[in-house]
Amino acid sequence: MKDQKRKVEMIRSIEQLQLSNQLIQALDDAQLAENVVNAINCLKHMSNQWH
Repeated sequence: MKDQKRKVEMIRSIEQLQLSNQLIQALDDAQLAENVVNAINCLKHMSNQWH
């Protein structure tokens, strides 16, 4: 993931949602990063609706 600010935000989201650290590692893979970001955003949205 090239955008460091966005990457840091995603890492915080992954940690806050208590998800696997493998997702953090996947952010460095250009092919996986977009899918990880989309999945995290969906989970954040669902989590926000839950609370």
